[in-house]
Amino acid sequence: MNLSLLKNIGLTDSEIKVYLALLELGSTTKGPIVDKSGVASSKIYELLEKLQQKGLVSSVIRSGVKHFESAPPSRLLDYVKQKETEIKKQEEQLQKLIPSLELKRSLAGIGSETQVFKGMKGAETSFADILNTLKKGDEYYVLGISKFTPHFERFVIHFHEKRAKVGIKCKIIVNETAKDIGKKLEKIPLTKIRYVQKELFTPVVFIIYADKTLISIGLDEIFIQVTSKNLTGGMRAYAKYMYGIGKIMTFSF
Repeated sequence: MNLSLLKNIGLTDSEIKVYLALLELGSTTKGPIVDKSGVASSKIYELLEKLQQKGLVSSVIRSGVKHFESAPPSRLLDYVKQKETEIKKQEEQLQKLIPSLELKRSLAGIGSETQVFKGMKGAETSFADILNTLKKGDEYYVLGISKFTPHFERFVIHFHEKRAKVGIKCKIIVNETAKDIGKKLEKIPLTKIRYVQKELFTPVVFIIYADKTLISIGLDEIFIQVTSKNLTGGMRAYAKYMYGIGKIMTFSF
């Protein structure tokens, strides 16, 4: 029997031996399982517990003695489906984590190329650099719009109106929880919007332009400008990916 598939779905060699032994033995106690499987007696309860956690073994106490029994082989399919669900959840969690990991990867050695701005005056200064750096026909990405204070939202809308007037294009990834902001931004020329699911909510916005990344924490009015080809290149690639998987929504204005 080719048992490599059982290993591929996550069972260890010892777990496979115990499970196969139980398939042949039926309901039984520890001793016959050890004899049939050939695993160490000191490890048998640990292995049975792991198989129970995977839903492949059950136990019952009869006359004060614990008996074990294998689940039907069809349970292996349920186990695989459960692993697929867990992998999907891990993928979603990883998507949320990637921006922070990209930032950690590239912050080392940046030093004096990082500037921190605070308050609305800081917002004006840091955002003005986008218009001063880019020229007509250039395009940049905004990743992570979700929730703004009312006055910061007004500032952002006004900035994008000014940006469009000078001919700079922008692709923006907006969280579904911020549809109202997305509607307003979609009215502005040279602006393309994509929406990502609410589970990817983040209060941090990444503005990726030229060789700079502006990390905007609008709720706290803190703005971190990082000049780094490595960071910006990685963030731009991630923004393009998120924009590609984002959805277009149709609104009646």
